[in-house]
This record gives sequence, structure tokens and C-alpha cells, in this order.
Amino acid sequence: MTPEEFLSKLRAYCARFNASATSSGRTALHNEALGGVPGSAHLVWLAADVVYDTFVPEGARELMAHRLGLRLIVEDDHDHLGPADWGQ
Repeated sequence: MTPEEFLSKLRAYCARFNASATSSGRTALHNEALGGVPGSAHLVWLAADVVYDTFVPEGARELMAHRLGLRLIVEDDHDHLGPADWGQ
């Protein structure tokens, strides 16, 4: 998946759920400062952290991510989205 394809999928996901991307592409220094893992998809603009205006059930978020070819990782205060095949 290219960064442009990822952005298109991210926009569709966020539009569906009234979500905002709070972090996407990062420099290595910024990624380290945030506690990001080395080799993070954020470093090549293939990941985004999102938050929602209103509650969205996790099952609905997982289904939409899957339909778009994205992997959803639920974190404490946001969701992380990236390509489903990232790191495989």
C-alpha cells in the first residue's frame, strides 16, 4: 500500500466515524519522543492515530478497518490504523 492509498483509506474511515487523525507521518526523532517503536509505519506515512467525536463500538471499527484493508489496534486513548499486512 502506498502512502497515498493509505491516506485515501484513512479519510474514508474517519468520514464514516467522525474521527480525527491526531498523528500520522513522523520523523524518527518525533516518533522516539512519543514512545513509538523503531520501524513504525508512522515513519513512512503508513499509520495514523485516530480519535472519535462520539462513541463508536469496537466491532464496527474493526469491521470497517478490515473492509478497507487496514489493521486496527485499540490503545488506551486512541486507535492506531495501518495497513493490514504491515510487518508481515
